[in-house]
Amino acid sequence: MASVADSTDTIAPEARRPRIKRGKLWFRIHSFVGLNLSLILGFICLTGTLAVFASEIDWLIKPQMRASAVVPAADLPWEEMAVALAEYAPENAVETFEAGPSPLFAPAAYIYQPGGEMRVVYFDSETGAVQGEGPLLSAKALLRGIHSRLLVRDPLGTTVVSLSSVFLLISLVTALLVYKKWWRGLFRLPRRNRGRRAFWGDIHRLAGVWSLAFGLLMALTGLWYLTEEVAAPAPAFSSVSGTEGKVDNREAAALLPAALARVREAYPDLSIRRIAWPGSNGAAFGFYGQDGTLLVRPRANGVLVGAFGTKVLDRHSGGDGTMHQRISEAADPLHMGHFAGYWSKTLWFLFGALMTLLAFSGVPVFLRRLAQNGEANGAPGAKAASRWQWLGKRKGLVAGVILVAIAIFAALYFLPGEIDMLY
Repeated sequence: MASVADSTDTIAPEARRPRIKRGKLWFRIHSFVGLNLSLILGFICLTGTLAVFASEIDWLIKPQMRASAVVPAADLPWEEMAVALAEYAPENAVETFEAGPSPLFAPAAYIYQPGGEMRVVYFDSETGAVQGEGPLLSAKALLRGIHSRLLVRDPLGTTVVSLSSVFLLISLVTALLVYKKWWRGLFRLPRRNRGRRAFWGDIHRLAGVWSLAFGLLMALTGLWYLTEEVAAPAPAFSSVSGTEGKVDNREAAALLPAALARVREAYPDLSIRRIAWPGSNGAAFGFYGQDGTLLVRPRANGVLVGAFGTKVLDRHSGGDGTMHQRISEAADPLHMGHFAGYWSKTLWFLFGALMTLLAFSGVPVFLRRLAQNGEANGAPGAKAASRWQWLGKRKGLVAGVILVAIAIFAALYFLPGEIDMLY
C-alpha cells in the first residue's frame, strides 16, 4: 500500500502551487491595466482636461472671438445680427446663430461656403455688426475630437474611447481593494527622504484618493456613452420641420423679429442660446436654450416656430423628458463640467489634471518595485515593464510619432460639419 507521502508525489506540480492571495490578485489586475493602458488612459485624460478650457484657448488665439462688450445671452441683438449676416453673406447657407459660452465671447453664426466648407462669422455683442470670420477648425474642435473619438470617424472612434471607461473603472475599483483605509491618505504628504519609489508611490496614492469620486464619475459617464453608442441611443426630443418652403437669408432676417416675439410669448422662461435657421430645415425657426432645468443641454429646451404666420410647431423642455433622455442630457454637463460656469470648469480642470497625473505616475512606481524586488524577468507584467523601459529611453521619438499621428488623423478624419459637439 502506498504511503501518504508517496501519494503526494503523484500530484501534478500545478496542483501544488499556492493560491494567489486575493489582495495580490487585485494588485496584479491593477498593475496590468496600469502598465498596458496608462498611455492611452493618460492621453485621454490629458486631452479631456485641456478641452475643459478649449474655448478659452481659442479666445486667446482668435481676436475676432472676443466680445466687444459683456452682454448676457438674453440681451443679444439677434435681429441685428441676422440683418448683418444677410448683407455679409446673402447667398451662403446658414446653419445656426449661437451665443458664446460666456458673455466674454462674441456670438457667432455657422455658414457654408459654396464649396461646402463651414465657416464661423462673429458679431459685435452690442450692435450685431459682423466683426470677423474664421474657419471651423479650432483648438476646441480638435481637442474634443481627439478626446471623444481620437479623430476617427464614428461610430468606431467613440466606441474605442468609451471602452476606456471600462478599464478606468477596473483600475479604480482594484485600487480601492488594494489600498485599505484609503481615506487616511487624503492629507498624507509625499515622503522626500525615502527614495524615488516611495515618493512617486505617495504621489500616485495622493492623486488617486483626491480624484476618486471624479474618476468614478468619468468612468460612469463614459460607460453611458458606450451604452448609447452600441445599444441604447437616447430618443431625440420631438421636432417638426417647416413645410412652407425655403427662404433666403434676407427673407429670414425680415421674418425673425415676429418669430422671436412669438417665442417670448409662448415660452417666456426660455433664455435663447441657439437659433436654427429656416434655410436648413424648411421655413421654420428653431429656438433653443435654458429654462432653469438642471443638467440639460440647450437643445433639450426648444420651440419651433413657422417663419410664416409664426405658428408654434413644437415645444419641449428637458424637464419633461423621459428618464433615458434626462440621463443622456446630464451626461455631457457632468462629464465636461460646464454646468456651473467657471466654478465647475475650474474644478473639472484641476481634477482632470490629477487624473492625468494618476494615470502616468503609476508606471514608474511599479517599474521600481520590479527592479528593487529582482522580479523583472519573471514577475507578472514583466514584458509590459520592459516595453515601458524601452519607451522611456526613446521619449523624443515616441512623442514625435504621436504628434505626427495626430496631424495625419486631423487631416484625414476631421469632420468640419460636426458643430453639435459645441454643446
